[in-house]
Amino acid sequence: MSEVGSRRVGLVVRLVHYWWPVALGWSIALVWNQVSARPASHAGLAVLLWGIFGAYSLDRLLDGTPPADPAWLRAVLAVAFALSVAASLFYLVALPPGTIALIPLLAAAGLFYRRLKRYPLTKTVLVPVVWVWAGLALPAADGSWFGWRSVLLPVSAPLVALFAAGCLLCDVKDADADSRTGVKSLPAVFGIPSTIAVATALAVAGALMAWLQQRTGLLVTGLALVGMGQWTTVLTAGPAGALLVDLALTIPGFLIFTHLVR
Repeated sequence: MSEVGSRRVGLVVRLVHYWWPVALGWSIALVWNQVSARPASHAGLAVLLWGIFGAYSLDRLLDGTPPADPAWLRAVLAVAFALSVAASLFYLVALPPGTIALIPLLAAAGLFYRRLKRYPLTKTVLVPVVWVWAGLALPAADGSWFGWRSVLLPVSAPLVALFAAGCLLCDVKDADADSRTGVKSLPAVFGIPSTIAVATALAVAGALMAWLQQRTGLLVTGLALVGMGQWTTVLTAGPAGALLVDLALTIPGFLIFTHLVR
């Protein structure tokens, strides 16, 4: 493949990696739908998915794009962020007050993430908790303050464990960059082997809880993450490895959507 072709492929992979988290939000919403046996709130689901789209577009925009990327990429990310803000505000007014109360907390987590990620527990604890909280509470839109009823569902525990494992596996590719910039991620502080060991333990714990709760999709995800933890060369290769982790975390939604699991 020519150099130009390789750049194009790399750009496509990164764009999919940038925005695949929207599919993760969709997957959590389907898990909630399966557990609760209730249809999701259209407004809540829209706020969740548009919010994720905007948050990750802004994060990539602030991080800066590689010099070799086309000039239009930053414009696309800026338009994506602006569109997501407008769409989120449009749907927000249809949510009950208790659910709306959660939005400022989620927005604060997103705005301060770049500062908070310099601390070791941010990606291991804060990011998975925010993901699961938003993914369960917004589609439910049950009116409980900050969505506490949905967060207390038993399925929250395996979800948090699996997302924590996924976050750590995605961090592996940034170990060198984090060390240079002073970000105290687990790979930068304790090394890649220790990080993978912690991620594997979390994935096993998530899989075990999923098995006990008879959540087949989450069990498959846990096993997939355990397997990926042994694939160090892919995890350290760049965005492709992180995208594979995200794909693994989307397995429950895919299996539920295709009626392969009940």
